[in-house]
Amino acid sequence: MLPLERQGKILEILSKKKAVTVEELCLALYSSGATIRRDLSELENNRLIRRTHGGAVFLEGNAGDFPLTLRESENMLLKEKIAIKFLPEIRDGMTLFMDSSSTVSAVAARLNGYKNLRVVTNGIKICNILSEKDGIEVYCTGGKLRENAKSLIGTGALRSVESFYADIAVFSCRGITPDAGFSDTNEEEAELKRAYMKKAERTALLCDSTKLDKKYFCRIGGLSDLWKIVCDIELPKEYRLSGNKKLG
Repeated sequence: MLPLERQGKILEILSKKKAVTVEELCLALYSSGATIRRDLSELENNRLIRRTHGGAVFLEGNAGDFPLTLRESENMLLKEKIAIKFLPEIRDGMTLFMDSSSTVSAVAARLNGYKNLRVVTNGIKICNILSEKDGIEVYCTGGKLRENAKSLIGTGALRSVESFYADIAVFSCRGITPDAGFSDTNEEEAELKRAYMKKAERTALLCDSTKLDKKYFCRIGGLSDLWKIVCDIELPKEYRLSGNKKLG
């Protein structure tokens, strides 16, 4: 297992258990104590965990600030499955808003063979991915760099989005529940996603099954605001949508 993949697994375990010992991580990840301790030191240096005697604890509120490289290794196969399921909704000539999430990056990586697509994104990595593809005109928002997420946020990004209209806004979230809707951990990311929704004809939320029944600090919107939820599993009935929804 590569170090980034292993560190992503450690964060997954800690986000669920809140505290864990080095011995438990060694057994779960088939790694030596020295290897696990090196990983914990690096994660602590990135202010994602706090080391304790013999283990580590999760720092609440940091889930949305995992470095993009770690988030990409988290549930990678689920993200690929979601990307494949969503691709048939994209047609030549469309304009798309795309956020900086690792799930949407998986869609961007598969945008091959399209003609006259326009993509507006606040994702640095998505800009890089799409810059190497034919038939796609890419607009990168301005704004403040959020380094861990490789995303652009803030007033500059919002003003850029307000200058465009799109056929579909495509983004992910940190959690979703039937009653509270879909949410994020970062206020500025949530604000930008609401701006995408307002300027798009339809909104598609790409959400893997590990995010179901989870709620975070910053509410983005409710299920009634969405046109489509694309998940790696068949959604429970309480998550199913009807109609073509647009935020007014």
